[in-house]
Amino acid sequence: MSAHPRTTTSGPQDLPNPRDWPKWKKWMVVSIVSAQATVSPASSTFLAVGDLAVVADFQTTDAYLPSLPVAFFVLGLGTGPLYLAPCSELYGRRKVYLASAVLFTALNAGSALSPNMTCLVLLRFFCGLAGSAGPGLGAGTVRDVFAPSERSKAQAIYGLGPQGGPVIGGVIGGALLKALGWRWLLWIVTITSGMITMVTAIWLPETYGPYLLKKKLALQRKEERNVANEPKTEGTGMESRHVFLKAMTRPLRILVTAPICTVPSLYMSLVTGIYFIQLTTLPLLFGPANAYGLFSYNWNETSMGLSYLSGGVGLVLATAIMGLLSGRIDRYMMTRYGQGQSRPEFRLPLLQAGMFVNIAGLIIHGWTAQARSHWILPLLGQAVFSTGSQMAYVSIQVYLTDVFEAYAASALAGAAVARGLVGCVLTVFGFKLYVKLGYGWGSTLLALLCAVSLPLPGLLYFYGPKLREREVRM
Repeated sequence: MSAHPRTTTSGPQDLPNPRDWPKWKKWMVVSIVSAQATVSPASSTFLAVGDLAVVADFQTTDAYLPSLPVAFFVLGLGTGPLYLAPCSELYGRRKVYLASAVLFTALNAGSALSPNMTCLVLLRFFCGLAGSAGPGLGAGTVRDVFAPSERSKAQAIYGLGPQGGPVIGGVIGGALLKALGWRWLLWIVTITSGMITMVTAIWLPETYGPYLLKKKLALQRKEERNVANEPKTEGTGMESRHVFLKAMTRPLRILVTAPICTVPSLYMSLVTGIYFIQLTTLPLLFGPANAYGLFSYNWNETSMGLSYLSGGVGLVLATAIMGLLSGRIDRYMMTRYGQGQSRPEFRLPLLQAGMFVNIAGLIIHGWTAQARSHWILPLLGQAVFSTGSQMAYVSIQVYLTDVFEAYAASALAGAAVARGLVGCVLTVFGFKLYVKLGYGWGSTLLALLCAVSLPLPGLLYFYGPKLREREVRM
């Protein structure tokens, strides 16, 4: 499969290449993008921690309602990259990051002022749309500035943002909820996002190579006034309606027509949905009072927020595992099976390992909570699941980036759409799942869904090369 935009220049030196930047500049880019990718998911768990406070404020008792603000935020996170990724390929990454950061800041301020649940849910959806730039485009930006041999480590560190943001939000939200209330939690997000917006405006450079080339050629036209002798690029005429529509539909076309995107995206959707189920139900398990007939350890609000640290421990452990093993596995597979050449399929062994870890974490978390065991055991299960989910997340991100290369942002946007839709549904019904089945059988059902997916890495490994040979119209 060819995923590179065809570009003709008078020589390799004519193509701006962010991969040649000094390391400090590359990591500055990753840090800024990671900051955006952290604050957005963090705001979701601010309301997950405060979900019971929200429904009490709006005087509702329905078991579905507490999860709706988080669920619609997740839906927005998933659907936002549908338009943000193509826009970043047409108009550059920087403009998209900056515009999204401004809108995210404004919409969080609106959420803090919501007069009712309906308004809050709608604004959280639009917050998710605007806040999806960091989580949705970050892996593509890492691809812009890092060569394949450096990419796994960078993706693992960047991945701490999208996956670690909910942990940070849970800890801070739990600590401040009782003193400040849920509205002030959203004001804190607004202030933090405003600061990140200023940093983005000042220090984030453009990283998308084809867009940089387009700008360079435009400058050459202005300076030389000699159109006939200019190199030709696919970027010429990008503003045309045909090119615009083609770019805007690219994420869905990749998701629907490329099984190598569809299959891992569906699994990542399942894992993300389960991850947010656990985030929204931790207040049930560790909250200050029993709710909906479920057992609770009856922690106060501050201590309840600390329960999210178990997920953070898993994320850090997964990042260490990925940083330690991903490069070694890739080199081993290159030597043993790749004749010295790397292949996207070499990213899959760690995905397979993460899938087994996910199942173990769910079983430990669910049945130790059901048995009302010591509180450390459900948190241990949460940490184990978080480790596996992060290993799967990073492996899939790097795999899709390697497969689709220059169109990685669109492929990841397609994956984000599936992740958002499935995550939204599971977040809404997962809350009810535990109410109906309890912690033990509810977690077992989710573990069985994960178990059904176990053959997927093997199928991708053996059939992926043939699938990549199929032409996917970009």
